[in-house]
Amino acid sequence: MRCEDISDRFPDYLAGQSDPAARASIEAHLAGCPACLKEVEGLAATWRLLGDIPAAEPDSVALRTRIAASIERERFASSAAQAPAPAPRRFQWNNPLLTACAATLVLAMGVLLGRSSGPAPVPSPDLAALRSELRDLRQMVTLSLMQQESASERLRGVGFSSRVDGPGDEIVSALLDTLKHDTNVNVRLASVDALKRFAERSVVRQAAIDALDTQASPLVQMALIDFVVETKDREAVGALRRLSEDPASNQTVRSRAAWGIEHLGVQS
Repeated sequence: MRCEDISDRFPDYLAGQSDPAARASIEAHLAGCPACLKEVEGLAATWRLLGDIPAAEPDSVALRTRIAASIERERFASSAAQAPAPAPRRFQWNNPLLTACAATLVLAMGVLLGRSSGPAPVPSPDLAALRSELRDLRQMVTLSLMQQESASERLRGVGFSSRVDGPGDEIVSALLDTLKHDTNVNVRLASVDALKRFAERSVVRQAAIDALDTQASPLVQMALIDFVVETKDREAVGALRRLSEDPASNQTVRSRAAWGIEHLGVQS
């Protein structure tokens, strides 16, 4: 079995969904192919880290109580004297425990709002303000996680970026910086997937093309090749051709780069 034929079977293999014959064939290939074995080990590590991200259970009662209190406050604002609002407390977002708690709170409130049905109990201006506040908080938590020393926390931050509605340029810049400079392969790999939602931005497409010339990890290189093919960016052909002709590159990556050139409609 050739390397290019076996890579498509890795997801089922890692998920335990391969039939016995296919599993035996894959394991026999891995036993004699260090490159494919390294690729499988990297994928398995990524899946384990992503699986560690907990699915938070929303505290519906507490959240509804908090929202109801906000509604009452606004309802009587025009007739009741309002005391000056206290200055907002400044949180230290580099505290891992606080970061985790904030992430859980944001996810819980997002789940609650997403699952609510029927007419919204909050007047539209208040609901818009609440959504804006949630978006800002999600973005702040995401950026904080992506700056942590722990690779697993940075991986959480990259994954959490997908939950930010209408993310600002700070999120995109942080993801691009992660792709270029993060020391962990799995974090860089996750950043490629996270950047797909911003593929319409020219700066993102150009960064993916530039990374084809600088990334050394076969897993990241493969993900970048798929990225430029999915975006149909013919500007990537030069980088793909250099990669396909580089004798120092992984053979599977070279084959994938040639495949990318063909799919972009250019003769290799």
